[in-house]
Amino acid sequence: MRNRIVVLLLCALVCLAGCHSNKKYEGMPAELATLCKNIDKHPKRAELYYQRADYYYYHKDLEKGIADMQMAIRLAPDSSKYYVKLSDLYFAQRETDLAEEVLQTAIKKEPSNNEARLKLAELYFHLRMMDQCSTALDEAIERQKFNPKAYLIKAFMLKESADTTGYLRMLQLVIDQDPKEVKAFLELGYYYQQKLNPLAISYYQNGINVDPNNTELHYNLGKLYQDLGQTDEAEQEYKTVIQIDPKNIAALNNLGYMYLDDTVARYSEAVDLFTQAIKANPQFVYSVCNRGVAYEYLGEYAKARKDYEKALKLQTNFEPAIKGLNRLDKLQ
Repeated sequence: MRNRIVVLLLCALVCLAGCHSNKKYEGMPAELATLCKNIDKHPKRAELYYQRADYYYYHKDLEKGIADMQMAIRLAPDSSKYYVKLSDLYFAQRETDLAEEVLQTAIKKEPSNNEARLKLAELYFHLRMMDQCSTALDEAIERQKFNPKAYLIKAFMLKESADTTGYLRMLQLVIDQDPKEVKAFLELGYYYQQKLNPLAISYYQNGINVDPNNTELHYNLGKLYQDLGQTDEAEQEYKTVIQIDPKNIAALNNLGYMYLDDTVARYSEAVDLFTQAIKANPQFVYSVCNRGVAYEYLGEYAKARKDYEKALKLQTNFEPAIKGLNRLDKLQ
C-alpha cells in the first residue's frame, strides 16, 4: 500500500511538471509553440534555430530571428545557409553592411553556394553598386549556366542603363529557363502596356496562369483593358482583384470610375466602391472626389458638396473638386 502511494505521488509530480511546462507555450501560435518545444527538447540542434528564425523572419520579428541565427551559427559555424538566412534578417533591418559581410562569409565557407552570390548581387543592385553586382552575377553564371534568377537581375541592370533591347532579350531568356518566373511576365507586360500594345495581355495572362492570386498582374491587366476600351474584361479583372484583396484602393477606385461612365451609369454601385476605398484609406483624395461626382449624378448635391470640400481639405487646389463645386454653384 505504501509503495502504491509513493508511485501515485510520483505520477502526480510528473503531471504537475508537465502542466507547468505546457504553460510556457500558452498564448503562442501553434506553429511557434511547436518550434519552441523542439528547441527546448534539443537545444544543441542548429537546424531547429534556423527553422524558428525563418518563422520570425516571415512574421517580421527580426530581433528574435537574428538571435536564433546567431545561435545556429555558433552551433554549426560551417553551414553557409545559416549565414544566408542571417543576411535576409539583416537586410530586412536595413543593416546592409552586416548583410554583405555575412553573405561574403557564406561564400568563403561554401564557394559553390550560388544562392549567397545571387543575394549578394541583389544587395549590390539595391545599393546601386553596379560593378560589384555585375561581378557577383558573372561568378554565379560561370558556376551555373542555368540561372534564371541571375539573368533576371541582369535584366533589371540593363533596364537601369536604358538598354531596352538587352533588357527585353534578357527577360525572354529568364522565361525560357523558368516559365514560372512571374516577375519576368510582369516586367514584359508592363513594358508593352506603357505602349498600349496588346502583346502585354498575353504576358499578364501567362503570369496569372502561374500565380492566379497575384493582384498586381490582375490590376495591370484590368487597367490595360480599360485603356484599350475593353470595359467588360477590365471590370472582370478589377472584380478579381477586389475578391482577392477587398481593400485594394486602386481597383476599387478604378472600377467605381468606370461605373460613372454615361453608357454604364451605375452610380449607386460607384458610391459603394468609392466608400470602400475611402474606408481603406480616408486620405485617398481621388476616391473622395469621385464619390462626390457619383453623388452629383444621383442628384444628392449636399453629399456631393461635402465630398468635394473634403477633397480640398486633403489637397488644396485639387482641380476636379474645384470644378465639382463650381458645377454645384451653377445648379443652385
